[in-house]
Amino acid sequence: MYIHLTAIRLSFLFAVATGCLLLTNCSDNVVNKAPVPELPAPVDMATVKPGEVYQKVCTACHGANGEGNPLIQSPAIGALPKWYVKEQIEKFRTGLRGGHPEDTLGILMRSISLNLTPEQIDEVAWFVEKLPEGKTQRHGDTASIDRGRYIFANECMECHRYNGRGEIVFHSAPLVTLDRDYLVRQLKKYRDGWRGTAGNDMYGQKMVNVSQRLNDQKIEDVVNFIGALAHGDDPRPAMEF
Repeated sequence: MYIHLTAIRLSFLFAVATGCLLLTNCSDNVVNKAPVPELPAPVDMATVKPGEVYQKVCTACHGANGEGNPLIQSPAIGALPKWYVKEQIEKFRTGLRGGHPEDTLGILMRSISLNLTPEQIDEVAWFVEKLPEGKTQRHGDTASIDRGRYIFANECMECHRYNGRGEIVFHSAPLVTLDRDYLVRQLKKYRDGWRGTAGNDMYGQKMVNVSQRLNDQKIEDVVNFIGALAHGDDPRPAMEF
């Protein structure tokens, strides 16, 4: 999770990332223009109360209720299942996420994850699952949603399920609780090689393969449909057999 307090200078982030042997160069890519918060101080698990790790490590960016903060590109995470939260933190810890030298926010998340103990990760995952659930925002006109429904039904539904809530068996993320801008950014990260390209990231590789078939307009369309899906749409009639 991102942490505390306000935006820091990019030069500081270079120092942090160099310490993790990750950062070699940064660009002005649009996904990197969010202010980057500071690293967390260590948390003593022997003295914490339920939810305290989340409050100290995650609240400043992800919000007290997991609602996220679009100004710093931190996603809504409320009600994400424990298994998914733990899996993503572990991916940051092992470099399967946050390893691309231009992914400044991913690099920061990786640095934060390395400061968390297994007990703290369990605490955070447990607490996040209990936070209020949001819904992906409605967006886009009928034509875009119709195009997105077809893409979702034939490219995404098998793993993310007809209701967009993901599936632990496939290690597929819940989608309909995530904010649309975050979904757009992550699909572009998969497509552009910023995420999922590690040789031992089997599920990430699958996302890379799918996303490479999506141009910017198709990404917008499928995310617009996910917003409609979060509010009761159904992709199954658009599936080809």
